[in-house]
Amino acid sequence: MGVSSDSTASFEQERTVTITLSECVTIQAGYPFRGAIRDIPSGSVRAVQAKDISPLGELQTNDLILTDLTGKRDADWLQQGDILFSAKGSKHLACYVNEALDRTTCAPSLFLLRVKPEWKEKVDPQFLTWQLNQLPTQTYFKRSAEGSFQISIRKPVLAATPIALPTLCKQNIIAKLYEASIKENALLHKLINNRQQQLNAIATDLLNNSNQ
Repeated sequence: MGVSSDSTASFEQERTVTITLSECVTIQAGYPFRGAIRDIPSGSVRAVQAKDISPLGELQTNDLILTDLTGKRDADWLQQGDILFSAKGSKHLACYVNEALDRTTCAPSLFLLRVKPEWKEKVDPQFLTWQLNQLPTQTYFKRSAEGSFQISIRKPVLAATPIALPTLCKQNIIAKLYEASIKENALLHKLINNRQQQLNAIATDLLNNSNQ
C-alpha cells in the first residue's frame, strides 16, 4: 500500500523542529579593533566590514582592507562555512563564507556565527544564512532592534532568533537554491548596470555633439 501525499507532507512537517539560533551555533563579536580600521597596505591581516556584504547577502572579498591587529587578543580567523551577520544599520543581513580565506577576521560591527561541532551533521550553515535573511526573521529583527540613530541587534536578541530546521536533505536543497539565486541576482544587477552605463554614454555623446 502506497503512502499518500498527505501522509508524506505530515511526515516532513513532523521532521521540522524549531530551535533558537544559539543552540546550534556559537556567536562571537568581530575583532575589537581600536577605533576605525586603518588601511595598511603592508598589513598582515584582512578584515571583512559591513560594506563587504552586498545587498543580496553575498560576501565580496576582492577589496577587503589590509590592516594590522590593534587589540590584545588573538583574532578569530574566518573559516569556510562560517556565517557573518551585520548587527548594525538599517538592514541586518547574514552572509555565508563559501571559501577559505587566509588570515582574515571581521569588524566588531559583525557577529561571527559558527556551527557547533555536535550540530555539523544536522545543520547546513548556508541554509541558516538563507533563513536569517528571509522575511519572518527580518521582521523579528525589526521588532527587536534597538536605537534610533544607529539601529543595532544585540547578541542576546540574535541568540534567541527562532530557527525552523527541516531535514538536512531539505536544508541542502534550499541552500543550493539560495546559492543559485544569489548568482542569478548578481548577474542580473551587473547586466542592468552595464546597460545603464551604455545609456549614460549615449546621452553624454548626444549632448556633446549638439553643442558642436
